[in-house]
Amino acid sequence: MKNVVKYLIFALALGFFLCVTALVRMQVREHRHLTTCKKVEIIFKDTLNFVSEDDVRACLKKNCQTLLGQRIDSLRLHEIEKVLDERSAIRSAQAWTADSTLFISISQREPVARLETSSGPYYIDGRGFVFPVQGNCAKRFPVVKGELPLHEPQQMLDFLAHMRKNKWEERISSISVSPSGMLTLVPEEGKEHFIFGRPENIEEKFGKMNEYYKRIKPAVEEGLYSSVNVQYKGQIICRK
Repeated sequence: MKNVVKYLIFALALGFFLCVTALVRMQVREHRHLTTCKKVEIIFKDTLNFVSEDDVRACLKKNCQTLLGQRIDSLRLHEIEKVLDERSAIRSAQAWTADSTLFISISQREPVARLETSSGPYYIDGRGFVFPVQGNCAKRFPVVKGELPLHEPQQMLDFLAHMRKNKWEERISSISVSPSGMLTLVPEEGKEHFIFGRPENIEEKFGKMNEYYKRIKPAVEEGLYSSVNVQYKGQIICRK
């Protein structure tokens, strides 16, 4: 008899809990159904400044439904993210709601270099994505002049990644690419240009550039050499 009473009490308690849970969920849905969007907050996860808050709001105004005043549960968050992701300088956008506010988080693409080509200036990021120069980004990136082989960018991306990792991007002003894909590096300071050759055996060639700065340059008068060729294995060829 006692067991029957226990099971009955348990069943009643469980039923009460389920009823309360269902009621709370209904109230939450009803609240969201009645709640309207009163504020759109834009959050930038970086400081690159390719895209401004005004740019984001203008893009949403042009391509999405009116957001303010719409029911929170009617906002098409996926559509908002898709519209913003189509902007070339935006790597990813995330949209979510809380109470009466629509939050939009923006991550911008971070370039590894600025490309100066015959068709105009562009940026290229670490994944090889190329997009037009835009916005008010004050950060400095290595300048690559010439025609970069964008159909096979990986060697150049590896080259630029090595420059960044080993602080060479702070010392190199620009990189010229010849029609045959040969690189010439122009440092921020000094008269000499480094003839690098193709972007291969990267670590070895930068090692020879370090060797030049540590052993050769201090031993000669300033500005003696105009070019330093590091493209050949085991050789550093300096010319006046």
